[in-house]
Amino acid sequence: MTAVRRAAVLAAAALPALVLFTGCGNAERRTAAEPEPRQPTATTLRPAASPNPADTAPATIRTRDAGLPPVAPVPRPNRLQIDSAQLDLQVEAVGVAADGQMELPPNPSVVGWYKFGPAPVDGKGSVVLGGHLDSKEWGAGPLVKLRAVRPGDTLALRSTDGTVTRYRVRTVEVIPKSRLAVSELFDRDGPSRLRLVTCGGPYDRNGGGYRDNVVLTAAAF
Repeated sequence: MTAVRRAAVLAAAALPALVLFTGCGNAERRTAAEPEPRQPTATTLRPAASPNPADTAPATIRTRDAGLPPVAPVPRPNRLQIDSAQLDLQVEAVGVAADGQMELPPNPSVVGWYKFGPAPVDGKGSVVLGGHLDSKEWGAGPLVKLRAVRPGDTLALRSTDGTVTRYRVRTVEVIPKSRLAVSELFDRDGPSRLRLVTCGGPYDRNGGGYRDNVVLTAAAF
């Protein structure tokens, strides 16, 4: 199976470094730091136990737990539609695999959204989606149509809360894996945009995988 395999992550320098890479087949390894998960765990604060009965609060004073309210989940993307290429793809949240790569759904008909990066609701930075071009089990996937998309085409990214974020395609580029600007791909700041990445270019049957990445960049409007 060949696929998008090089992935990288932007994060604070103090966080532990992970080896990540984006591409297909064997790829040059890059070191980057994984951002902290989006949702912190709320800590429940409870009053300390009184050392003896004399220190307890009078019966007329009511006490209660000072627990923090639960953190609402961030709406996540769950459907990508590109009408000009007749693409209608399920989107699943993914993280980082044990080998340090961005996880990707095994079925090439499903794309992964990097859940530790921006979401459409954030209104800034790169919403990163990635998917396999093909697989031994399922054959060629729908992302083979990605190179037919043209600048000016529009995309719709639907989220779990029912909202739809629309993007206009700026570029669809075929980039050698060795020249992929990983830090730019996973940028967490600047205008809201979408990056969709899969494999492309010649295929190395000796184990190197696809030589290039196909990278679609679109701006929110």
